[in-house]
Amino acid sequence: MPHRLQDVDLRLVDSLVVPASLHDVDGRFVHVNEAAERASGLSRTKLLGRHFTDPVCPEARENVAEQFRRAVECGEPTDFETVFVDGSGKLRGVRAQHLPLRSGDEIVGVLILAFAAPRPLSESGHEPQPRLTPRQREILELIAAGLSTSEMATRLTISTETVRNHLRSVFKELDVHTRLEAIVTARRLGLLAPPALGPEPEPSDPGAHPE
Repeated sequence: MPHRLQDVDLRLVDSLVVPASLHDVDGRFVHVNEAAERASGLSRTKLLGRHFTDPVCPEARENVAEQFRRAVECGEPTDFETVFVDGSGKLRGVRAQHLPLRSGDEIVGVLILAFAAPRPLSESGHEPQPRLTPRQREILELIAAGLSTSEMATRLTISTETVRNHLRSVFKELDVHTRLEAIVTARRLGLLAPPALGPEPEPSDPGAHPE
C-alpha cells in the first residue's frame, strides 16, 4: 500500500456491506472488500494495481474520471450513475460515490462505494424530481420498510383512509401503480437509500414453479 494510505483502516473497508474499493490519487486499486469482488465478478488479485476506469465502459470513462478528479483535486464527494462491465462481460448499471480520504490537509486517496442502479440515467443525468410533502416522504419510508396500511396508520396515529389517500398521492407523484414500483422508482431517483450492489442474480428457470 502507498505510504500515504497506510493509516487507512482496511478492516473498516472490509466490514462495509456495500462494495467498496480503496484507490490512490492516481486511481489505482489499492484494496477491495469481498462485497466488491462478488459484485464485480473479479477477484482482488485481478483488480489490485489496475486503474479504476478499466471495468468502466469506454464511452463512460471520461465522465467517471472527471468525478474522480473532483474528489482528488477539490476534496468534493461525488454521487453519480454510470455503467460497467462485470467479470462475465455483462453491462450493468451502478450508482457510485467517490469519497476523498485526507491525511491532515492532504487528500491521499479515494474510497469508492457502489450501489445498485436499475438503469443508467439519461445523458443529461437529470430527471424531474417528484414533489413529495414531508408526510408523503414518511409514507414512502414506511412502504420501503414493508409496513401495511393499518401498521402505517398506527405508527403515524392517523386513520387508515388517510394513509390510503397519502399512498394514492405518492403513487401519482412517482407515476407508479404498486408499492414495489414505488420503492424501485424512489431508489432510482435518490428518494430512498439504494440497496448495496450485489452479484448479478442467476436467471430463473422458466420451468420452475413457486413453492
